[in-house]
Amino acid sequence: MNRQIYKAAALAMLSAGTVWAQDGAPPVAVVEVPGTRDSGAAPLDSHAGVASRLGLTVRETPASVEVITQDTMQQRGERTVLDALRGAAGVSGGNPPSAPASVSMRGFNNVLFLYDGMRSSAAGITNRVEDTWNYERIEILKGPASVLNGDTAIGGIVNVVTRKPERNTSRELMLSYGSHGAYRAAVDLGGAIGANGAYRLDYSHNDSKLGVVPNAGEKIDHLTGAVSFDLPQDVKLEASLDYLKDNNQGYFGTPLVPRTFATEPTNVVSTPDGRVIDRRIAGNNYNVLDNENSSETYWGRIKLSGNLAPGWRWQNELAINQAHRLFKNSESAVFVSPDTIVRDQTLITHEQHYVADRFDLSHQGSLAGFANRFVIGTELGKTGFDSERRFSDGSSATRALLATSALAPQVGFYNPSPTLSTGAGNRTNTTTDIDSAALFLEDALKLGSRFTVVSGVRYDHTGLDRSVRDLNTGSLTAFSTNLNATSLRLGGVYEIDSSSSAYAQYTTATLPVSTLFLYSASNTAFAPSRGKQAEIGFKQSSPDARLSWTAALYRIELDNVLSRDANNPNLTVNNGKQSSQGLELTAAWRATRQWSLSGNAALLRARFDNLIEAGGVSRIGNVPTNVPERVYNLFSTWKADALPAEVFLGVNHTGASFTDTANQIRINGHTTADAGAAYRINNATITLRVRNLTNKLYADYGGRASSQVLLAPLRTVELSARMDF
Repeated sequence: MNRQIYKAAALAMLSAGTVWAQDGAPPVAVVEVPGTRDSGAAPLDSHAGVASRLGLTVRETPASVEVITQDTMQQRGERTVLDALRGAAGVSGGNPPSAPASVSMRGFNNVLFLYDGMRSSAAGITNRVEDTWNYERIEILKGPASVLNGDTAIGGIVNVVTRKPERNTSRELMLSYGSHGAYRAAVDLGGAIGANGAYRLDYSHNDSKLGVVPNAGEKIDHLTGAVSFDLPQDVKLEASLDYLKDNNQGYFGTPLVPRTFATEPTNVVSTPDGRVIDRRIAGNNYNVLDNENSSETYWGRIKLSGNLAPGWRWQNELAINQAHRLFKNSESAVFVSPDTIVRDQTLITHEQHYVADRFDLSHQGSLAGFANRFVIGTELGKTGFDSERRFSDGSSATRALLATSALAPQVGFYNPSPTLSTGAGNRTNTTTDIDSAALFLEDALKLGSRFTVVSGVRYDHTGLDRSVRDLNTGSLTAFSTNLNATSLRLGGVYEIDSSSSAYAQYTTATLPVSTLFLYSASNTAFAPSRGKQAEIGFKQSSPDARLSWTAALYRIELDNVLSRDANNPNLTVNNGKQSSQGLELTAAWRATRQWSLSGNAALLRARFDNLIEAGGVSRIGNVPTNVPERVYNLFSTWKADALPAEVFLGVNHTGASFTDTANQIRINGHTTADAGAAYRINNATITLRVRNLTNKLYADYGGRASSQVLLAPLRTVELSARMDF
């Protein structure tokens, strides 16, 4: 594997010597289809706030950065944020109802999500399925990045950026209808307010059906609104209020069955004992009929910025977040011979309140005669999180009551009786209070005309107070702890010429040994896990902007992972280790005036370097769960010369992954294709889109139990219209 990565890296770097000898063909007018412009990747000279607060372009940043624009999401037909992320280099993921939009990057599932650049405590368990309509772009930063936004960012950071106010008038409507009764409706409004203001208002409704199984899908309503005003003395005011409501029907995975039971076995999975996915039960959802996976979320933000003096600029952002979530499901579905599915029951509520304030001061000038820019700032946050947690007890009587037939399931309704949740830990009420404070500094020093040193440091302090009341035992456990962490970044960018640059960087990051909302008293004995990454890369675009490409070679190590003592498996220690190394390539090429290609490739080796689990079982050398080591994407667009028409094709290959740390259940790799055709009629663009062209049955993520997998939708067809008014 290492040899393959290094050979591919060598080939990629050698191609950097390409001479841009071909002159572009004489310009010929091509009829543009609005809203479907080719944009396989944002230009290297665009900015991405997820990577730096210094205003660096993607080319100037010593890191792997991808920006997925609204145009790109429209062209590819990416309806949700997860759909869009899967088109990025090396990103894979799934939508388990208990943790929507779970993604893997660079061999790690620890990915931090930001909302317009702001995080919330323990954001990893609070993600939701979101429609792409409301977002101007999605920014992705690969690898450990705690120096920018604090802990959790081991695999990377995803920042979703809402559409911003503009004085230019914007009025657009979108309607779509597709297979299984799925439909979307959305509107975008924007324009000027008086002489110095602007507004933006976007609403989207997304009602989708999985199709493979019944009683599964998402229903999302998302409203984002913002205003901005240029105030006296060069001060700018930006304010926004966003509302998201969803009520999703939960599907937690199809169970594996013995090959002796299956009469229609498939190749979706592979196991040493021969278990398979039986096509006869691929259409069954074993969740209760009244399952609920709903949320209601509010985000409010006020941002003020201005110039303090020549070269000096200040900025302050206050954010308030409130969320209510309910999970009521039968999640686990395990086959037991001869033909029974044994299930569980779960009910979890979230009441979350979060407020944060970030202030920074930036300067652009010189240091010792060299061009220099820096930003220094502080970030304060306070989170309150209350949760009710109810789990079935797993007793023989409870298992028998919740069991159902594999072939003809009678799933029934959720049973709230406490008699199904006896025993310690199965009925608890928890309260978590988190106070956080951080100081951060970033600097970019240009040493001469070609070389820039980019550095950063961040110190985080987190105070945690948590209590757990067990309703079954009558006990109350309360504890407090403090977590402190310092993160670093040091990188350099060398400008080979105006269109090419090479970079190298070293970064560190931290990760609590458990999500803070689920921290236990025993967790307080352990220091946070620490990650580090070394990365080198190359970025290049042709002088005529027809071709751009990037390459990155990296290694990430994560230490202080919770494990078991090899000599005493009953003892938990934090000497576990995990690592990954790999190569990522991206490219966008306008081959002719009609035809454009873009794509990416990721080759990865991810392993547990030291991990002992319960019973003293070693997982050393195994691949982490839900981490494919190969991901490829290819996108092609053809536009007619004389017609307002466009044809699109997208192909994805995702390699094999495992649902368990033992690496006994493998989700086999799959290749899928999507296609679409768009035609402009007056002020409307009509698009016909087919997803999963070959109607392939495959799984894209592990389910609730390791013996369950989430099946992806089969072939679907969608007709949509976008209209300017």
